[in-house]
Amino acid sequence: MKIFLKNKPRTVSALWINGLIFFLFFVTIINVAAVAVSAQTINIPNPLVSGDIPTLIDTIATWLLGIGTVLATIVVLWAAFLFMTSGGNAERVTRARQTLWYAVIGLTVLLLAKGVTLLIQNFLSGNF
Repeated sequence: MKIFLKNKPRTVSALWINGLIFFLFFVTIINVAAVAVSAQTINIPNPLVSGDIPTLIDTIATWLLGIGTVLATIVVLWAAFLFMTSGGNAERVTRARQTLWYAVIGLTVLLLAKGVTLLIQNFLSGNF
């Protein structure tokens, strides 16, 4: 039985041999990469370094604020895109305004949440 690939006749056994060589090459590359990665040590920092809850809450709030700020910026840019492509259509302009408004509200909530975590941290630390 012959199979034609790129106008060249090949037998089934030649295809199996080529497939086997590709598989062995791929497995060798994966093994080399695994050895290279396993030779390195990965250190994951402990979020409870100081061992107290207020520091953990502050760390989580800081991460959420960073992620939320990036997302709010993307949503503001999307709202600007909606404004530019609205073409004067009242429904699309309203949708763009709502999108912008929701982004501002979300960022405000994130900033307030960070402030509340700082307030709780100061309260639990005894710094009124």
